[in-house]
Amino acid sequence: MNDENKNTNKLSSSGLVKGVQAGISGENASLRGVLAAVGGFRGILEALLPGLLYLVIYIVIGDARLSAIAPATIAILIVVIRLISRQTLVTAISGILGVAIAVLTTLFTGKGEDFFLPGFWINGIWIVALTVSLLLRWPLIGFLVGLVRNDFTAWKNDKMIYAAAKFSSLIWLTLFVLRLVIQVPFYLAGDVAALGVARLVMGTPLFALVILFTWLLFRKTLTTAD
Repeated sequence: MNDENKNTNKLSSSGLVKGVQAGISGENASLRGVLAAVGGFRGILEALLPGLLYLVIYIVIGDARLSAIAPATIAILIVVIRLISRQTLVTAISGILGVAIAVLTTLFTGKGEDFFLPGFWINGIWIVALTVSLLLRWPLIGFLVGLVRNDFTAWKNDKMIYAAAKFSSLIWLTLFVLRLVIQVPFYLAGDVAALGVARLVMGTPLFALVILFTWLLFRKTLTTAD
């Protein structure tokens, strides 16, 4: 069992996987656990600071390209700090890849709202992946259960686990759809302030809330099933 947990820990790099893993293991939900699932205080800071700085500076000076300098600088500092922490170059870069794309997009177009455009692409990819998995009756979250349990298909034959995987996949799908439904109109209207606030509120805080829901759902379902 210890070896299995070690193998799983190597794979569970995302907050979603960690939430599923914690629920399966029967771990009681806690603030510390949810905080760890979203990357700890450093992870939250890295997720929120670039967008927050960009939003504040843009509101003050109104120049998208100049405003993008701050998050670009933060992104470089994050890479340097991660490398100093002896993380691999791939890990260091992947952590700020979204920020880098947002900065490059803004520098290219010069439009303030385009800093938040790459986030729409990411949400769209998740929507497509989750929708297809649900239509095929292989809900995406079920594969995460299989990943954690080192058995990619057994969950499909357990009615309770399958139901939990389907329901949690629907919840995650709802999260990504809501982001687009609420934020895209602000983008189309060019309302950078409203878009930035919506992105911050519906980013890490809402992500953590859905992770907690996933954690509690699988903890109840899988402990009952066992």
